[in-house]
Formats: sequence, structure tokens, C-alpha cells
Amino acid sequence: MANYPPPNQSYYPPQPQYPPQPPPLQYGAQQQPQYQPLQQQQQWGLQPNTQQQQHFASQGQPMTGAMPPSYDGTINPETGLPTKFNPKPKYNDIWAFILFLIQLAAFVVLSYFSISKVVEGRRGGSTGPLAGFFSISGLITLFISIAVGAIFSIVYFLLTQAFPRQVIKVTFAVSIVLYLAVALYYLYRRMWLPGIFGLIFGILYASMWWFWRSRIPFATVMLQTVTAVSRQYKAIFALAFLGLFLQIVYSVYFMTVIAGTYDLFYNTATGSSPASLKVVIVFCFFSFYWTSQVIANIMHTTICGVFATYYFMAGSPQGMTKSPTIESLKRACTTSIGSICFGSLIIAVIQTLRTIANMARGDSDGIMAFVACLIDCILACMQGIVEFINKYAFAQIATYGKSYMDAARDTWTILKDRGVDQIINDNLIGNVWGMAAIVSGVLSGLASFLYLRFADPVFNRSGEFTTVLVIMGFVMGLQICFTIGTVIDSGVVTTFVCLAEDPAALARTKPELFERIRETYPEVVQGVRY
Repeated sequence: MANYPPPNQSYYPPQPQYPPQPPPLQYGAQQQPQYQPLQQQQQWGLQPNTQQQQHFASQGQPMTGAMPPSYDGTINPETGLPTKFNPKPKYNDIWAFILFLIQLAAFVVLSYFSISKVVEGRRGGSTGPLAGFFSISGLITLFISIAVGAIFSIVYFLLTQAFPRQVIKVTFAVSIVLYLAVALYYLYRRMWLPGIFGLIFGILYASMWWFWRSRIPFATVMLQTVTAVSRQYKAIFALAFLGLFLQIVYSVYFMTVIAGTYDLFYNTATGSSPASLKVVIVFCFFSFYWTSQVIANIMHTTICGVFATYYFMAGSPQGMTKSPTIESLKRACTTSIGSICFGSLIIAVIQTLRTIANMARGDSDGIMAFVACLIDCILACMQGIVEFINKYAFAQIATYGKSYMDAARDTWTILKDRGVDQIINDNLIGNVWGMAAIVSGVLSGLASFLYLRFADPVFNRSGEFTTVLVIMGFVMGLQICFTIGTVIDSGVVTTFVCLAEDPAALARTKPELFERIRETYPEVVQGVRY
């Protein structure tokens, strides 16, 4: 992001005068430093305006009097932005980026010999029956799946922005009904174990709905705000789909390397897999996991940077930068790349250990297979926790330019301070797009099936590819909707982090939005203390 001139005009919303005593603690919040906006305005040569004395007045909430944010939101005189918001961060965690480049270079060298082996083994080569996939009819089938998924995702996005509360309620109710319907089906078929699990999840979701229904208004405001912002900066959707395309291309590349690696190291004389093959396979999976995580997290961090820029700069004298998406991407690929590689490395190590556990489970029986399954279960829980923390840590990295350890530590502080609110908000909005992705996949798969059924293309006259193409259609529809959902998820995460770190910034630049959020989430007036 560019360097910004100091402010030269009075732009802060008028703030009321308050008695010097600190306000009483509300909603279990911790004691905070007293926020004194009038003194800060005078400090930087700004003239206070006392006409709007009820700017932070209580709106029917159980609060004592009219309270301003008690966060000490000081302003940097050189940039005119909040002190914590760093538009020019330093490079962090460079060692992780260097290590990432080393392993990637090793994987590329290995892929050269592996792919050469694949090409050598297929030089005689017939096109095979899969050539039908690349015929005109095959491409039409895939295009129909993509088109249906894209159209549904766009329509659903617009509905989400127009009717956020209704969409949250409907998707949650549909989730409960689906769990109970699946449970009843399995119980009817006398498949007791999956039926009981489905019943438990259905009852659990119904209980969550009962206890979380009071949190829906805040989730509604967050969802409506994030969708509105994302419509202004459509480049973030192009970036998200670019990330999806890179992931698909890299996955195909990885599978080709794995096939060539088996040909390269497999001992044809003895018909066995040497230890060197297993070591190389484990390294390939580690490299694949790490690189995939880095690609995904670069996109997430970039999108978070766009929403953070809007949070702090929209409504300020500087206003939004000319190209917030490009600037955020540049920042993610330079000053933040080391921290991204560090956080991605932790997930890659856990995923690799899970792969080793699965390999051990397949090669063993009895007690060893049970132990491997138990280890995989523990690692899966660890992976879920780290991924949840990483999602918010990368938002801190994108916003404040922190190192990974500092961002993870501050995320843990926020989680302890507002963990319940954070998790509930994450689940309410995540469920909206999770359910939409499933519906999008079903519609795309159904469209592929109907085309194959009525068009009856030549390459599928016997119906041998119907199942494969329908599954491919389902996956494409799922991924398209899920990709749009990741944009919304990144925006919600960033907004929540910024509200926890610096609520005063939103009160200064966007007072109307701040008041809407305060009405549904009164705790926002208390910034998290470290």
C-alpha cells in the first residue's frame, strides 16, 4: 500500500464529552483504557463538534448511558490512520519462505525425472476411451456443469445480500432437516450406527439453533456488510477463481509426478516397493500439501487485506486506494509471504503425518491398524484447530503486518476474550455457504446427467462415462460456489478481527455501520486488551 499524507481537515465524527470516571464493565468485558476522542482531535489540530451528543447513545440495549468505544484508538500523524494499522510492514519470517523455495525446487527437480519417465512409458500410445472427454460433446457436458454452478452461485450471492437474515435461518433449518432425514433413512434400513450418528447431529444442530438464535442479528449485519463490500471490489472474485485454477493445475501436476515416481523407483525385478520409494512419496505429499496451503493462504490473505483496507480507509480523507486488490496481493507475496509459508508449514506437517498414519493403517492389521487410526483421529482434531487459528491469524497478518507467531498469539487472545462469539458467528455464516455449495453441486451434477440422458453423445452411447461425468459436474458446482463462499468468509473474518482490535476506527469512518453493529453486538465497544 502507498504512503499517505497526514490529514488536513476535520473529518472525525463528532463525539460527546464524558465524565472522567471509567464506565462500568458490561457483558463481562475487561477493563479498558478510557477513549477520549475530543482530546485526540484537539491534539492533531482538529476542532471538536458538540452538536451530536447522542452519537453513541444507547439503542434499547442494556447499557449504562451513552458510551463511546473504550479502546484507545490513537492516530498516526504521518499517515492519518490508526496507529495499529501498518500500511508499510516489514518482512517477517523470511526463513520459512527460503525453506519453502528449497523444497519446491527439490520437487521440481524430482518432477522432471518423474514426468520424463511417464512420457517415455506412453510413447507408443493410443488415445484410449478417455479421448471422448475432449470431444465437443464432452466439453459441452463440462461447460453445462460450470454454467449451472456459476449461475446458481451468482443468484444465491444476490439473495444473500438482499435477505441475509432469511437465508441464515433457512439454511440452518435445512441442515437440521437433512440430518434428521438421513438418520431416519438409515434407521429404517436397520443401519443403526450411521442412523444414530445422524440423529445425534440433527439434535445437536437443533440445540445450537435454540441457543444461537440471539446471535443471528449480528451475523446478519456482518453478512450483509461483507457481501455489499465484495460487490464493490469484484476483482477479489477473479482472484479467488485464479486460486482455484492454480490448485486444479497443481493437483494434476502432482498426480502426474506421483505416477512417474512409482515408475522411477519401483523395483520391477523383485516386484516390491523399496524404502527409498516410500520416502520420496512422503516428500511429494509434503511438498504438495505445503504448496497447496501457500496458494490458498495467499488468496485468503489478499482478500483479507482488501476488506481491512476498506475498514480503515473508506470514509477517511485518503479514501480507498486505487487498486486495493493488487496492492493487497503485492503485500501478500512480499512482506507477508514468509508468515504465510510459516503458517502453511504447520498444516502441511500435520497433513503429512496423517498420510503416514493412513499408509501404516493400510499396511498393518489388528492393533497397529487401530493405533494408526487413533493417531489419525488425533491429528485430524489438531489440524482443525490450527486451520481455525490460521484463518484469523492470516487476517491479522494482512491487516497489521504481524509475524506469524505474533498473529497466532493475538488470535489466541481474541479467541479467549470473544471465543464464543467468534465461533458462533463463524458457524452461522459458514453454514450458509456450505449448504449452498452442496445444492450447487447437486444442480450441476443433475444438469450433466440430463444432457447425457437426452443428447446421448456418441462417446457415451453405452453410458460408461455417465457416473464419472456426473461426479465431475457435482465437484465443479461445489467448488464454484465454495470459492465465492471463501471470499465472504475471508471478509467476515477480517471484519471481526478489526472490530476486536480497533472498534474506534469503524466508529470514526463509518459511524452508521458502527451503530448498526453496536445494536446487535454491544461488546464491540470494548476493544480486546493484550
